[in-house]
Amino acid sequence: MSRPLQLKIAAHLMAFFFSLEFLLRLRSSQERQEQARLQHVAQRMHTAQARCVSLANERVELETSSASNWRPEWRLRDVCSSGRRSGLDTTEAEAKRALAEARKQWNEQRAKFLQTRRDREVISSIRDRQHQEYLIQQERREQQQIDDLFAMRRINQKG
Repeated sequence: MSRPLQLKIAAHLMAFFFSLEFLLRLRSSQERQEQARLQHVAQRMHTAQARCVSLANERVELETSSASNWRPEWRLRDVCSSGRRSGLDTTEAEAKRALAEARKQWNEQRAKFLQTRRDREVISSIRDRQHQEYLIQQERREQQQIDDLFAMRRINQKG
């Protein structure tokens, strides 16, 4: 068998090769890591939101119980209730700060994740385009082989 024919057959049998495959795997891995970080931050934000809701419910309960059970002779309870309200105010303020910080972190992490996803999609689209070109070339090679076989048969029939 001649060398050019061997190369032609080898080229035909060769599978698709993407030179940036390593980079695509790296970008996919980075995207998964950023997504996991985003989920972690989202969980912290959800926990902070739940804490704020819980404290708001506690405040409503405190206000409701203070208003419905209040009697003029209960001055000591009023003082205790005031101390509890003050502590609740402080706790609520801390919870709101924690929620604001969690939202800020979530927005930052979301931006990182989206950028990482865009980076991966760019490499992926290059790969898809190259794969489509490979398939077109493969189909052309196959068609050329069919045409060559047909021409050889025709020559043999005439000869």
